[in-house]
Amino acid sequence: MQWIVQRIDGQVFRPGMRLPSIRALARQRGVSPFTIAEAYARLVTHGRIQSRRGSGFYVCRAAVETRVAGAHPNAAIDLRWLLQHMLGNTSAQGPGLGVLPGEWLDGAPIGAALRSLGRQGPRRWLDSGALHGFEPLRAALQRRLATRDILAHADQIVLTTGITHALNLVLRSLVEPGASVLVFDPCWFGALGVLSAHGARVIGIPCTREGPDLACLERLLREERPRLLLASSAAHNPTGLSLSKTVATRIVALAAQFDVPIFEDDAYADLCTTPVTRLAALDGLHGVIHAGSFSKTLASNIRVGFVACDVALARSLADTKILTGFTTPELNERLVHTLLVENRYERHVQGLRERLLACRTKARAFLQRHGVDIFAAHGDGLFLWADMHTDTNVLATIWREQGLLLAPGSLFSPSQAPTTWMRFNVTTPLDERMTRMMQAAAHPV
Repeated sequence: MQWIVQRIDGQVFRPGMRLPSIRALARQRGVSPFTIAEAYARLVTHGRIQSRRGSGFYVCRAAVETRVAGAHPNAAIDLRWLLQHMLGNTSAQGPGLGVLPGEWLDGAPIGAALRSLGRQGPRRWLDSGALHGFEPLRAALQRRLATRDILAHADQIVLTTGITHALNLVLRSLVEPGASVLVFDPCWFGALGVLSAHGARVIGIPCTREGPDLACLERLLREERPRLLLASSAAHNPTGLSLSKTVATRIVALAAQFDVPIFEDDAYADLCTTPVTRLAALDGLHGVIHAGSFSKTLASNIRVGFVACDVALARSLADTKILTGFTTPELNERLVHTLLVENRYERHVQGLRERLLACRTKARAFLQRHGVDIFAAHGDGLFLWADMHTDTNVLATIWREQGLLLAPGSLFSPSQAPTTWMRFNVTTPLDERMTRMMQAAAHPV
Protein backbone atom coordinates (compact mmCIF):
# COMPACT_ATOMS: atom_id res chain seq x y z
CA MET A 1 0.00 0.00 0.00
CA GLN A 2 2.79 2.38 0.93
CA TRP A 3 4.65 1.66 -2.33
CA ILE A 4 1.54 2.41 -4.43
CA VAL A 5 0.51 5.53 -2.50
CA GLN A 6 4.02 7.01 -2.77
CA ARG A 7 3.83 6.69 -6.54
CA ILE A 8 0.34 8.20 -6.67
CA ASP A 9 1.46 11.17 -4.54
CA GLY A 10 4.61 11.52 -6.64
CA GLN A 11 2.58 11.55 -9.89
CA VAL A 12 4.21 8.37 -11.19
CA PHE A 13 0.71 6.91 -11.22
CA ARG A 14 -1.39 9.84 -12.41
CA PRO A 15 -5.14 10.41 -11.99
CA GLY A 16 -7.05 8.18 -14.40
CA MET A 17 -4.03 5.95 -15.13
CA ARG A 18 -4.48 2.17 -15.18
CA LEU A 19 -2.38 0.46 -12.51
CA PRO A 20 -0.34 -2.68 -13.26
CA SER A 21 -2.35 -5.88 -13.17
CA ILE A 22 -2.33 -7.89 -9.96
CA ARG A 23 -0.15 -10.63 -11.48
CA ALA A 24 2.24 -8.18 -13.16
CA LEU A 25 2.78 -6.16 -9.98
CA ALA A 26 3.17 -9.33 -7.91
CA ARG A 27 5.96 -10.50 -10.24
CA GLN A 28 7.62 -7.08 -10.18
CA ARG A 29 7.56 -6.73 -6.39
CA GLY A 30 8.30 -10.40 -5.67
CA VAL A 31 5.19 -10.97 -3.53
CA SER A 32 2.08 -13.10 -3.69
CA PRO A 33 -0.79 -12.02 -6.00
CA PHE A 34 -2.99 -12.25 -2.89
CA THR A 35 -0.89 -9.51 -1.26
CA ILE A 36 -1.40 -7.20 -4.25
CA ALA A 37 -5.11 -7.99 -4.41
CA GLU A 38 -5.50 -7.15 -0.71
CA ALA A 39 -3.55 -3.89 -1.07
CA TYR A 40 -5.64 -2.85 -4.08
CA ALA A 41 -8.85 -3.68 -2.20
CA ARG A 42 -7.85 -1.57 0.78
CA LEU A 43 -6.86 1.37 -1.43
CA VAL A 44 -10.25 1.16 -3.15
CA THR A 45 -11.86 1.42 0.27
CA HIS A 46 -9.77 4.50 1.08
CA GLY A 47 -10.71 6.19 -2.18
CA ARG A 48 -7.23 6.30 -3.72
CA ILE A 49 -7.96 3.89 -6.58
CA GLN A 50 -11.05 2.42 -8.19
CA SER A 51 -11.87 -0.99 -9.62
CA ARG A 52 -13.44 -1.31 -13.07
CA ARG A 53 -14.96 -4.72 -13.75
CA GLY A 54 -13.15 -6.53 -16.54
CA SER A 55 -10.65 -3.67 -16.96
CA GLY A 56 -8.52 -3.44 -13.81
CA PHE A 57 -7.64 -0.81 -11.23
CA TYR A 58 -7.25 2.93 -11.90
CA VAL A 59 -6.03 5.94 -9.92
CA CYS A 60 -8.97 8.03 -8.80
CA ARG A 61 -9.27 11.35 -10.61
CA ALA A 62 -10.21 13.10 -7.37
CA ALA A 63 -8.31 11.11 -4.76
CA VAL A 64 -9.66 11.44 -1.23
CA GLU A 65 -7.27 13.46 0.92
CA THR A 66 -7.75 11.34 4.05
CA ARG A 67 -4.79 9.61 5.60
CA VAL A 68 -4.49 5.93 4.63
CA ALA A 69 -3.84 3.77 7.66
CA GLY A 70 -0.54 1.95 7.24
CA ALA A 71 0.20 3.61 3.90
CA HIS A 72 1.73 6.86 5.17
CA PRO A 73 4.16 6.15 7.99
CA ASN A 74 5.50 9.14 9.88
CA ALA A 75 8.18 10.04 7.35
CA ALA A 76 11.32 11.62 8.70
CA ILE A 77 11.38 15.39 8.34
CA ASP A 78 14.60 15.72 6.38
CA LEU A 79 15.98 17.40 3.26
CA ARG A 80 14.64 14.68 0.98
CA TRP A 81 11.17 15.09 2.52
CA LEU A 82 11.15 18.85 1.84
CA LEU A 83 12.50 18.60 -1.70
CA GLN A 84 10.03 15.86 -2.63
CA HIS A 85 7.13 18.04 -1.58
CA MET A 86 8.58 21.32 -2.84
CA LEU A 87 9.87 20.20 -6.23
CA GLY A 88 7.84 17.06 -6.84
CA ASN A 89 4.51 18.83 -6.57
CA THR A 90 3.88 21.82 -8.84
CA SER A 91 0.80 22.73 -6.81
CA ALA A 92 2.66 22.89 -3.49
CA GLN A 93 1.64 25.82 -1.30
CA GLY A 94 2.74 27.23 2.01
CA PRO A 95 5.39 29.24 3.81
CA GLY A 96 8.05 26.56 3.30
CA LEU A 97 8.45 27.18 -0.42
CA GLY A 98 11.85 28.54 -1.45
CA VAL A 99 10.93 30.47 -4.58
CA LEU A 100 8.86 33.41 -5.77
CA PRO A 101 5.28 32.66 -6.86
CA GLY A 102 5.07 31.58 -10.49
CA GLU A 103 2.67 34.42 -11.31
CA TRP A 104 5.32 36.93 -10.23
CA LEU A 105 7.75 35.71 -12.89
CA ASP A 106 6.56 37.56 -15.96
CA GLY A 107 7.22 35.38 -19.01
CA ALA A 108 6.76 38.21 -21.52
CA PRO A 109 10.36 39.51 -21.35
CA ILE A 110 11.68 35.95 -21.65
CA GLY A 111 9.44 35.29 -24.64
CA ALA A 112 10.57 38.50 -26.31
CA ALA A 113 14.23 37.63 -25.70
CA LEU A 114 13.74 34.14 -27.14
CA ARG A 115 12.13 35.58 -30.26
CA SER A 116 15.06 37.96 -30.59
CA LEU A 117 17.46 35.03 -30.40
CA GLY A 118 15.41 33.13 -32.97
CA ARG A 119 15.77 35.95 -35.45
CA GLN A 120 19.56 35.68 -35.19
CA GLY A 121 19.52 32.23 -36.78
CA PRO A 122 20.42 28.89 -35.19
CA ARG A 123 24.13 29.11 -35.99
CA ARG A 124 24.39 31.84 -33.37
CA TRP A 125 23.31 29.62 -30.48
CA LEU A 126 23.89 26.00 -31.48
CA ASP A 127 27.64 26.06 -30.79
CA SER A 128 29.04 23.83 -28.05
CA GLY A 129 29.87 26.80 -25.81
CA ALA A 130 33.00 28.36 -24.38
CA LEU A 131 35.21 27.18 -21.51
CA HIS A 132 34.36 30.03 -19.11
CA GLY A 133 30.89 30.58 -20.62
CA PHE A 134 29.36 33.03 -23.11
CA GLU A 135 31.83 35.92 -23.26
CA PRO A 136 29.31 38.78 -23.83
CA LEU A 137 27.38 37.68 -20.74
CA ARG A 138 30.58 37.62 -18.68
CA ALA A 139 31.30 41.17 -19.87
CA ALA A 140 27.79 42.23 -18.81
CA LEU A 141 28.31 40.58 -15.43
CA GLN A 142 31.59 42.42 -15.05
CA ARG A 143 29.68 45.71 -15.35
CA ARG A 144 26.91 44.57 -12.96
CA LEU A 145 29.39 43.46 -10.32
CA ALA A 146 31.17 46.81 -10.54
CA THR A 147 27.96 48.51 -9.39
CA ARG A 148 28.41 46.53 -6.14
CA ASP A 149 32.08 47.52 -5.91
CA ILE A 150 33.21 44.05 -6.96
CA LEU A 151 35.88 44.61 -9.61
CA ALA A 152 36.43 41.53 -11.77
CA HIS A 153 37.90 41.02 -15.21
CA ALA A 154 35.93 38.82 -17.59
CA ASP A 155 38.53 36.05 -17.21
CA GLN A 156 37.78 35.99 -13.47
CA ILE A 157 34.15 35.04 -14.16
CA VAL A 158 33.04 31.45 -14.84
CA LEU A 159 29.43 30.76 -15.80
CA THR A 160 27.61 27.91 -14.06
CA THR A 161 24.12 26.46 -13.98
CA GLY A 162 23.43 28.04 -10.61
CA ILE A 163 24.69 28.37 -7.04
CA THR A 164 24.67 24.61 -6.39
CA HIS A 165 26.79 23.99 -9.48
CA ALA A 166 29.17 26.77 -8.42
CA LEU A 167 29.57 25.29 -4.93
CA ASN A 168 30.19 21.84 -6.38
CA LEU A 169 32.97 23.19 -8.59
CA VAL A 170 34.61 24.99 -5.68
CA LEU A 171 34.45 21.92 -3.45
CA ARG A 172 36.01 19.73 -6.15
CA SER A 173 38.80 22.26 -6.61
CA LEU A 174 39.55 23.25 -3.01
CA VAL A 175 38.16 20.78 -0.47
CA GLU A 176 39.25 17.19 0.05
CA PRO A 177 36.55 14.79 1.33
CA GLY A 178 36.76 14.70 5.10
CA ALA A 179 38.06 18.27 5.40
CA SER A 180 36.25 20.80 7.59
CA VAL A 181 33.93 23.45 6.14
CA LEU A 182 32.38 26.21 8.24
CA VAL A 183 28.81 27.42 7.62
CA PHE A 184 26.45 29.86 9.26
CA ASP A 185 23.97 28.06 11.53
CA PRO A 186 21.25 28.24 10.25
CA CYS A 187 22.40 27.69 6.68
CA TRP A 188 20.72 27.09 3.32
CA PHE A 189 19.82 23.39 3.37
CA GLY A 190 20.89 22.91 -0.25
CA ALA A 191 24.45 23.77 0.71
CA LEU A 192 24.32 21.32 3.59
CA GLY A 193 23.21 18.60 1.17
CA VAL A 194 26.01 19.39 -1.29
CA LEU A 195 28.61 19.42 1.47
CA SER A 196 27.36 16.14 2.87
CA ALA A 197 27.44 14.50 -0.56
CA HIS A 198 31.01 15.73 -1.04
CA GLY A 199 32.06 14.14 2.25
CA ALA A 200 32.98 17.40 3.98
CA ARG A 201 32.90 17.73 7.77
CA VAL A 202 30.35 20.51 8.27
CA ILE A 203 30.66 22.74 11.34
CA GLY A 204 28.09 25.40 12.18
CA ILE A 205 28.80 28.92 13.47
CA PRO A 206 25.84 30.09 15.57
CA CYS A 207 24.16 33.19 14.18
CA THR A 208 23.30 36.19 16.29
CA ARG A 209 20.96 38.94 15.16
CA GLU A 210 24.00 40.78 13.81
CA GLY A 211 25.45 37.82 11.90
CA PRO A 212 27.71 34.90 12.79
CA ASP A 213 29.13 34.78 16.31
CA LEU A 214 32.52 36.33 15.57
CA ALA A 215 34.22 34.96 18.69
CA CYS A 216 33.05 31.46 17.79
CA LEU A 217 34.17 31.99 14.18
CA GLU A 218 37.67 32.96 15.30
CA ARG A 219 37.92 29.96 17.62
CA LEU A 220 36.79 27.52 14.95
CA LEU A 221 39.16 28.99 12.38
CA ARG A 222 42.02 28.50 14.83
CA GLU A 223 41.05 25.03 16.06
CA GLU A 224 39.56 23.36 12.98
CA ARG A 225 41.73 24.83 10.22
CA PRO A 226 38.82 24.56 7.75
CA ARG A 227 39.31 24.48 3.99
CA LEU A 228 36.32 26.76 3.25
CA LEU A 229 33.85 29.16 4.87
CA LEU A 230 30.35 29.49 3.42
CA ALA A 231 28.85 32.93 3.97
CA SER A 232 26.12 35.25 2.75
CA SER A 233 26.27 39.01 3.19
CA ALA A 234 22.84 39.94 1.78
CA ALA A 235 19.32 38.49 2.32
CA HIS A 236 20.70 35.33 3.92
CA ASN A 237 18.73 32.14 3.34
CA PRO A 238 16.93 31.32 5.65
CA THR A 239 17.09 34.30 8.04
CA GLY A 240 16.88 37.24 5.62
CA LEU A 241 19.78 38.81 7.53
CA SER A 242 22.11 41.26 5.76
CA LEU A 243 25.52 41.93 7.34
CA SER A 244 26.65 45.35 8.44
CA LYS A 245 29.89 46.61 6.95
CA THR A 246 31.57 46.26 10.36
CA VAL A 247 30.68 42.57 10.67
CA ALA A 248 31.51 41.85 7.04
CA THR A 249 34.92 43.51 7.43
CA ARG A 250 35.71 41.39 10.48
CA ILE A 251 34.73 38.16 8.70
CA VAL A 252 37.02 38.97 5.76
CA ALA A 253 39.88 39.87 8.11
CA LEU A 254 39.56 36.63 10.10
CA ALA A 255 39.41 34.49 6.97
CA ALA A 256 42.51 36.21 5.60
CA GLN A 257 44.34 35.78 8.91
CA PHE A 258 43.80 32.01 8.86
CA ASP A 259 44.10 31.71 5.06
CA VAL A 260 40.60 30.26 4.58
CA PRO A 261 38.73 30.98 1.32
CA ILE A 262 35.17 32.30 1.59
CA PHE A 263 32.37 31.13 -0.71
CA GLU A 264 29.96 34.08 -0.79
CA ASP A 265 26.45 32.99 -1.79
CA ASP A 266 24.71 36.01 -3.35
CA ALA A 267 21.77 34.19 -4.93
CA TYR A 268 19.22 36.74 -3.68
CA ALA A 269 21.22 39.85 -4.59
CA ASP A 270 18.65 41.20 -7.03
CA LEU A 271 15.84 40.92 -4.48
CA CYS A 272 17.53 43.21 -1.94
CA THR A 273 15.98 46.62 -1.37
CA THR A 274 18.76 48.06 0.81
CA PRO A 275 22.45 48.55 -0.10
CA VAL A 276 24.80 45.92 1.36
CA THR A 277 28.60 45.74 1.32
CA ARG A 278 29.63 42.41 -0.18
CA LEU A 279 32.52 40.38 1.23
CA ALA A 280 34.02 40.24 -2.27
CA ALA A 281 34.04 44.05 -2.44
CA LEU A 282 36.04 44.24 0.78
CA ASP A 283 38.44 41.49 -0.25
CA GLY A 284 38.94 42.32 -3.93
CA LEU A 285 38.40 38.66 -4.93
CA HIS A 286 41.69 37.57 -3.39
CA GLY A 287 40.25 35.11 -0.89
CA VAL A 288 36.51 35.49 -1.54
CA ILE A 289 34.72 33.45 -4.21
CA HIS A 290 31.57 35.37 -5.14
CA ALA A 291 28.67 33.37 -6.61
CA GLY A 292 25.35 34.58 -8.03
CA SER A 293 22.38 33.25 -9.97
CA PHE A 294 19.45 34.33 -12.16
CA SER A 295 17.29 31.29 -11.34
CA LYS A 296 15.58 32.96 -8.37
CA THR A 297 14.41 35.98 -10.35
CA LEU A 298 13.70 34.61 -13.84
CA ALA A 299 12.66 30.95 -13.59
CA SER A 300 14.06 27.87 -11.92
CA ASN A 301 14.53 26.18 -15.30
CA ILE A 302 16.69 29.03 -16.65
CA ARG A 303 19.79 27.66 -14.99
CA VAL A 304 22.35 30.44 -15.27
CA GLY A 305 24.73 31.38 -12.48
CA PHE A 306 28.31 32.55 -12.14
CA VAL A 307 31.42 32.57 -9.99
CA ALA A 308 33.80 35.54 -9.72
CA CYS A 309 37.16 34.82 -8.12
CA ASP A 310 40.94 34.96 -8.45
CA VAL A 311 42.18 34.37 -12.02
CA ALA A 312 44.07 31.16 -11.20
CA LEU A 313 41.09 29.68 -9.37
CA ALA A 314 38.77 30.72 -12.21
CA ARG A 315 40.89 28.70 -14.63
CA SER A 316 40.79 25.73 -12.27
CA LEU A 317 37.00 25.98 -11.90
CA ALA A 318 36.55 26.19 -15.68
CA ASP A 319 38.70 23.07 -16.13
CA THR A 320 36.70 21.25 -13.47
CA LYS A 321 33.47 22.33 -15.16
CA ILE A 322 34.61 20.84 -18.47
CA LEU A 323 35.80 17.59 -16.90
CA THR A 324 32.62 17.03 -14.86
CA GLY A 325 29.89 18.27 -17.19
CA PHE A 326 31.35 19.93 -20.30
CA THR A 327 30.21 23.51 -21.08
CA THR A 328 27.17 25.24 -19.67
CA PRO A 329 24.15 25.72 -22.03
CA GLU A 330 24.92 28.74 -24.20
CA LEU A 331 21.30 29.23 -25.25
CA ASN A 332 20.38 30.02 -21.63
CA GLU A 333 23.38 32.31 -21.33
CA ARG A 334 22.47 34.17 -24.52
CA LEU A 335 18.92 34.53 -23.21
CA VAL A 336 20.08 36.14 -19.94
CA HIS A 337 22.51 38.36 -21.85
CA THR A 338 19.69 39.61 -24.09
CA LEU A 339 17.52 40.40 -21.06
CA LEU A 340 20.38 42.34 -19.47
CA VAL A 341 21.49 44.42 -22.45
CA GLU A 342 17.91 45.30 -23.45
CA ASN A 343 17.25 46.44 -19.85
CA ARG A 344 14.30 44.04 -19.57
CA TYR A 345 15.85 42.27 -16.60
CA GLU A 346 16.39 45.40 -14.53
CA ARG A 347 12.80 46.54 -15.04
CA HIS A 348 11.61 43.06 -14.06
CA VAL A 349 13.60 42.84 -10.81
CA GLN A 350 12.69 46.39 -9.82
CA GLY A 351 9.05 45.32 -9.85
CA LEU A 352 9.91 42.20 -7.85
CA ARG A 353 11.70 44.22 -5.19
CA GLU A 354 8.76 46.57 -4.74
CA ARG A 355 6.24 43.72 -4.40
CA LEU A 356 8.57 41.80 -2.09
CA LEU A 357 9.04 44.74 0.25
CA ALA A 358 5.28 45.15 0.61
CA CYS A 359 4.84 41.42 1.26
CA ARG A 360 7.66 41.38 3.78
CA THR A 361 6.09 44.20 5.77
CA LYS A 362 2.69 42.45 5.81
CA ALA A 363 4.13 39.01 6.65
CA ARG A 364 6.18 40.39 9.54
CA ALA A 365 3.12 42.12 11.01
CA PHE A 366 0.99 38.99 10.48
CA LEU A 367 3.44 36.73 12.31
CA GLN A 368 4.03 39.12 15.16
CA ARG A 369 0.29 39.52 15.59
CA HIS A 370 0.14 35.77 16.20
CA GLY A 371 2.89 35.86 18.81
CA VAL A 372 5.72 34.75 16.53
CA ASP A 373 9.20 36.18 17.12
CA ILE A 374 11.20 37.32 14.06
CA PHE A 375 14.98 36.79 14.04
CA ALA A 376 15.97 39.66 11.76
CA ALA A 377 12.91 41.89 11.61
CA HIS A 378 14.71 44.46 9.46
CA GLY A 379 16.29 41.94 7.11
CA ASP A 380 15.74 41.72 3.38
CA GLY A 381 14.71 39.41 0.58
CA LEU A 382 12.35 36.46 0.39
CA PHE A 383 12.49 34.96 3.87
CA LEU A 384 11.77 35.57 7.53
CA TRP A 385 13.21 33.34 10.27
CA ALA A 386 10.30 32.75 12.64
CA ASP A 387 10.19 31.32 16.16
CA MET A 388 6.92 29.38 16.47
CA HIS A 389 7.58 28.44 20.13
CA THR A 390 6.89 24.77 19.37
CA ASP A 391 8.70 21.94 17.56
CA THR A 392 8.45 22.85 13.86
CA ASN A 393 9.11 19.23 12.80
CA VAL A 394 5.77 18.40 14.39
CA LEU A 395 4.15 21.43 12.79
CA ALA A 396 5.52 20.42 9.38
CA THR A 397 3.75 17.07 9.57
CA ILE A 398 0.47 18.60 10.74
CA TRP A 399 0.51 21.42 8.18
CA ARG A 400 1.32 19.02 5.35
CA GLU A 401 -1.87 17.10 6.11
CA GLN A 402 -3.71 20.41 5.62
CA GLY A 403 -2.02 21.01 2.24
CA LEU A 404 0.57 23.54 3.44
CA LEU A 405 4.31 23.02 3.08
CA LEU A 406 6.48 24.15 5.98
CA ALA A 407 10.31 24.29 6.15
CA PRO A 408 11.26 23.40 9.75
CA GLY A 409 14.43 24.88 11.18
CA SER A 410 16.05 21.49 11.75
CA LEU A 411 16.75 21.24 8.01
CA PHE A 412 18.89 24.38 8.11
CA SER A 413 21.34 23.26 10.78
CA PRO A 414 24.31 20.86 10.49
CA SER A 415 23.09 19.24 13.72
CA GLN A 416 19.58 18.63 12.28
CA ALA A 417 18.27 18.97 15.85
CA PRO A 418 14.56 19.76 16.34
CA THR A 419 13.93 23.46 16.88
CA THR A 420 11.10 25.95 17.30
CA TRP A 421 12.34 28.04 14.34
CA MET A 422 11.20 27.81 10.72
CA ARG A 423 11.73 29.62 7.43
CA PHE A 424 8.77 31.67 6.25
CA ASN A 425 8.38 32.76 2.61
CA VAL A 426 6.99 36.31 2.77
CA THR A 427 4.99 35.87 -0.45
CA THR A 428 2.76 33.26 1.24
CA PRO A 429 -0.94 34.28 0.88
CA LEU A 430 -2.07 35.40 4.33
CA ASP A 431 -5.55 34.03 3.84
CA GLU A 432 -8.07 32.46 6.20
CA ARG A 433 -6.42 29.06 6.01
CA MET A 434 -3.04 30.50 7.06
CA THR A 435 -4.75 32.34 9.91
CA ARG A 436 -6.35 29.10 11.14
CA MET A 437 -3.05 27.25 10.96
CA MET A 438 -1.23 29.99 12.87
CA GLN A 439 -3.91 29.95 15.55
CA ALA A 440 -3.61 26.16 15.79
CA ALA A 441 0.19 26.43 16.01
CA ALA A 442 -0.19 28.73 19.00
CA HIS A 443 -2.12 25.97 20.80
CA PRO A 444 -0.56 22.67 19.60
CA VAL A 445 -2.20 19.44 20.69
